[in-house]
Formats: sequence, C-alpha cells, structure tokens
Amino acid sequence: MPGSSLWLLPPEAHPLKQVLVALIERTASRFGSSDLFIPHITLTSDLVPASTYGSEPQQWLDSLDLLAGRQVQVEFDKLDSEDVYFRKLYIKCNKTAGLKDLATVCRKQVADHQDEKTAREWAEETYNPHVSLL
Repeated sequence: MPGSSLWLLPPEAHPLKQVLVALIERTASRFGSSDLFIPHITLTSDLVPASTYGSEPQQWLDSLDLLAGRQVQVEFDKLDSEDVYFRKLYIKCNKTAGLKDLATVCRKQVADHQDEKTAREWAEETYNPHVSLL
C-alpha cells in the first residue's frame, strides 16, 4: 500500500481504547509478533503524495471537510482473518452510514477518487472497515 493512510482512533478517554490496546498486545504476544500499533480503523490508504501537504500535514488535515465524522458510530461485527499482512486477524466493523460518509470524504483525497460518485462507490463496494489485532 503506497502512500499514507487516514485512521479513525478511539477517543483518548474512551474505556474501549485500553481494552483494544491490551487485546492487541496480548494477541501479538500469543503469536510471537513484535508489531504493535495503536487501535484504529483505516478510513482510506493511498492518499495524495506527501508533497500535497508538505511540511504542514496538520494544516492539510484541518482543511478536510470531516463534518460527516460527527455522526460516526462504530459497531463491531465479528472476528475475521485473511492471508493479507494488514488483515491477519481483525475485528470486522459494520459499515454504518456515518462511517461510510467519513470514509467517502477521506477517499476523495486519493488520486482517481476525487469526485463524490467514485469515492461513494468505493465506500459502498470496496471499503472494509476493521480494527486490526495482529
């Protein structure tokens, strides 16, 4: 996956954050992995080149219209796994309306997905929201 990604993180004070951190750590230990990461749902990958936001990534992030994110609810579905490095073991999340809206806004920052229709189709058909555990 070339390029950067945008992640949705649990709020710092939310009790689920520490539960997920502990689960990721225990899972990595159980399977002998040294890869640890903060709990997140990837909203999109393959972002515009870093040259787009240069030395001011926060300014670029602040320019995104993320108002759709105010209505995001994350609903866990089930454990799943795939033979893909970033999805070895994960919690599949339901595609709630707010999560799809936020992913659509974020996907518009990817080359060839910048129009609403293309980004929306990606969110409906391709987007696979999940919380990686391993």
